[in-house]
Amino acid sequence: MKKLNWIEITALYIGTIMGAGFASGRECWQFFAVFGNDGYYGAIVFTVGLVALSFMMTYIANSKQTADLGKLVSPFGDPRLDNIPGIILAAFFYMDVIVMTAAGGSLLFQQFLISKYIGGLLIAVLIIVTVLGDFERISSVFRFLIPVLFAAAVMMIVLIIRADYSQSGGTKFEPGEITPTWMISSIVFLSYNALATPAIIGNAAINAKDRKNAYIGALVGPLCLGGLIIALMRALMTDMAFTARFDLPLLEYSMRISPVLNVIYAILLFCSIYSTGSSLYFGFTTKLPNVSWKKYVVIGGALLGFALGLTGFKTLVEYLYPMQGYIGLAILLMIVLNFFNELRKNKN
Repeated sequence: MKKLNWIEITALYIGTIMGAGFASGRECWQFFAVFGNDGYYGAIVFTVGLVALSFMMTYIANSKQTADLGKLVSPFGDPRLDNIPGIILAAFFYMDVIVMTAAGGSLLFQQFLISKYIGGLLIAVLIIVTVLGDFERISSVFRFLIPVLFAAAVMMIVLIIRADYSQSGGTKFEPGEITPTWMISSIVFLSYNALATPAIIGNAAINAKDRKNAYIGALVGPLCLGGLIIALMRALMTDMAFTARFDLPLLEYSMRISPVLNVIYAILLFCSIYSTGSSLYFGFTTKLPNVSWKKYVVIGGALLGFALGLTGFKTLVEYLYPMQGYIGLAILLMIVLNFFNELRKNKN
């Protein structure tokens, strides 16, 4: 396949994380902006942590020359033990696909009053078509789609800040029960994203043009995401009571600005949901055996995810994401240990 430069690797990083919750402002509100100005400290902690994590996983992938989930994460060096974290990650990837289909349903219903069944099913079908094309199709989609999505999010943030909406309610809001402080919230968010990135980071590292491009992409991608979170916080805090009311707050802000912009942003947000869902489901499928019936499991699994996603997007983000974040702390610890094991081995 075509080797990736650092810009394409950056797009892969952004596309993996910038899904429905991120591009809609839902995650930024719940994990950062709800704490007011203290949320900026959380955003900095998250950014520094993501840069370190990306560097470590790129190093591990290059050192071991593998994108296998278990080998990227596990520090044990035992094939039986290495497989366990890979299976756990694959399970989390699948849970996130459920969230993405729920997000697609919520978006089309909130925006166009189209049944949640249709929106969720459309996301599932797009994911199936993309993932069946393997990593090359994933990288091709991200190469063109993600810069547009990133630019659209930045444009929305600038327009909201310039509009300078006055507060329509209080400025103090209760954080989630599972993330009661900005420090806990930022670590949980980092941990949650640590679960989402290994498959894409590993494949990007071993498919990069060279190690320089791999490491530059591993630096620029997280920095872009961290900067976007800080800017997004500033926009969401212009009217915190308004932000708190909606599943997809940026979409509602776009309606405040212009009905035409609202439709355009809704389409771009739908594309963002699709891009993240595709990258996560690809990560899940890497743990499936390469047999003749694999494509039927890919199709059936995505359709089942759509059915489970009918639970509702807001509920899934509030409870499933923090739960994954806490469990992901163990994955974070294993990645750090694995990195130092590889560092020590290579020095010796």
